[in-house]
Amino acid sequence: MATELLTHAKTGVIQMGWPKLYEAVAFKENKDDDKSAKKDDKKKNESTPAYGFPVLLDKDDPDHMRTVRILQKLSKNAEANAIALKKWGKKDRIVSNDGLKDADEDEILDGDKTVLMTDKYPNRANHFYVNFSRSSKAGRPGIRYIDDEGILRELPEPILGTKEDIQAAQANLNDARAAYATADEDAREEAKTLVLEATRNLEEAQERDAKAKEVKVLWDKLVYPGQNVQASVTARAWKTQTGSGVSYRLDNLTIVGGGVRDGSFEYDEDFTDEDIEALIAWRDKHVNAKPSKAEDEAALLADTDFDEADSDDEVDEDTGEIAVKPRRKAAVSRRRPKPVEVEDDDVDEDEDEEEAPRHRPKKTSSRGRRKPAPVEVEDDDVDDEDYPDMF
Repeated sequence: MATELLTHAKTGVIQMGWPKLYEAVAFKENKDDDKSAKKDDKKKNESTPAYGFPVLLDKDDPDHMRTVRILQKLSKNAEANAIALKKWGKKDRIVSNDGLKDADEDEILDGDKTVLMTDKYPNRANHFYVNFSRSSKAGRPGIRYIDDEGILRELPEPILGTKEDIQAAQANLNDARAAYATADEDAREEAKTLVLEATRNLEEAQERDAKAKEVKVLWDKLVYPGQNVQASVTARAWKTQTGSGVSYRLDNLTIVGGGVRDGSFEYDEDFTDEDIEALIAWRDKHVNAKPSKAEDEAALLADTDFDEADSDDEVDEDTGEIAVKPRRKAAVSRRRPKPVEVEDDDVDEDEDEEEAPRHRPKKTSSRGRRKPAPVEVEDDDVDDEDYPDMF
């Protein structure tokens, strides 16, 4: 029996595409197709949730092309092994679908037609494209990272389902409290025990959720599209009723670090020291510029109309007393309305503290009483500037 050819190897340093590593994700069909499909067809076409990420390998990058040659070698070995083990016929190799795609030459489906990959994804021009994946049935790939001190550390396993655990624990506690509230004297002690147990379960669920959030923060810091990684993969030949091909299983992953998030820009490239200084100046002018108390008083005095005679008051330098001279009567700019006489019975002395509502005179006979003359106010007495628009 021929020796099985090597199908497992490490890549060079590559840049990870959008990852599915924190939680396995199942392939989702087009929404329109999913709506029209029958239930049996949906179940048949459901994919198993998987971990993984895509990779673009630049044809002009020597390190990337080294990885391309490694993958091509693994693919040929996997095909040869499949033929040697009689899992494939020689015809399968001819029509096989390789998971490593030359974006400038290989075609893919776009709806119901076949197009070049670059026609559908122009950003893949001058690149090879490959997807590293691993079925959730095989478990999450081993993932470690190199920290800032150069120490290799294991990335902690994600803690999933904590939100649902908290909701369930809270519901159990509510039920236990309700049972305690309605329990008779004989059952009250047991009901109290159930409340205490439910309380501990909720506290444990909350602690687990807090730990899960810490782990998620670390994952978000290290696992992102554009991160530098090195992967170990296994080329696997497969065959179904519709065809044959080679795919690349993700076995293990080392996060090198120092990558730039895909589609993002470095902060220092966008905001220079001059930008920050300008922003601080804007904030001081528009946000922090609050007038002082002295400025408020000065503004108040400037907007207040004083009688001209105020400036003639004399101040005794020894005593500090102000000798106020007789004031001239201020010019009246409007006619005084005639006072309206109101009977004493109509005034409520208990409403001094509040704004008094308008009083309606008591209904009496109109005989012998003269209606008060209406008060006329000239239009010229109202100055529009006294009521500026608020904005």
